[in-house]
Amino acid sequence: MSWDGYVAGWSGSHDGYDPRHAGPLLRKWLRAAFRVGGVLARFGARPAYAMTVAVACALLVPLCAVRGGSWPALAALFLLLGLAADTIGQTLSVLLGRTSRLGSFYRCLLDRLTEVCWLVALAGVGAQRTLLLACAAMVWLHEYIRARAGAVGLRAAGSATIGDRPTRAWLTLLALLLAAAATAQVGADLAAGIVTMVLVLWFSLAVLGLGQLLTVVRKVLT
Repeated sequence: MSWDGYVAGWSGSHDGYDPRHAGPLLRKWLRAAFRVGGVLARFGARPAYAMTVAVACALLVPLCAVRGGSWPALAALFLLLGLAADTIGQTLSVLLGRTSRLGSFYRCLLDRLTEVCWLVALAGVGAQRTLLLACAAMVWLHEYIRARAGAVGLRAAGSATIGDRPTRAWLTLLALLLAAAATAQVGADLAAGIVTMVLVLWFSLAVLGLGQLLTVVRKVLT
């Protein structure tokens, strides 16, 4: 399959979202997934294989993070590997013509599972628990409003905000790497403080993103 054919398939399975209009980092990420997915498809790989790897990586993130020391850095690596596996799984679905509503449903479940694992990992390196619960609540509210709006006609491609999952992923990655560095240089107390500060940023962006989403919903559905 050519890149243009892949883009058309991706757009069709992602509610009309065209990756050619994404930011440069996301475009490079998807092009890399396209190349890797093409190679894996020729060797008989299936989307379910990639999803299994993504689930395993998600579960390893908190298991590594709670060990403290430099282990959060390994947790960050598993986070990246899980994101890559998820993207490659979606790429394989497009390349092999196996996109379906059931597959989209499973990916949504995987997204929520991974975010629960990320929050548990941040709790394991000492993040403030009340703030963690507030961030979890904002994630749930954000995704619930998007799902309800989608049910009445709002396209997912038009509801992207600053508080979406990619932002949450990069903030979690940053928090884990900073926690590992701070623990190595000073101690666990500094790591906990840094992670809590990153969560404050997470919550702030989530609030802004929720405001963006509600504004879009009101404009589109009025």
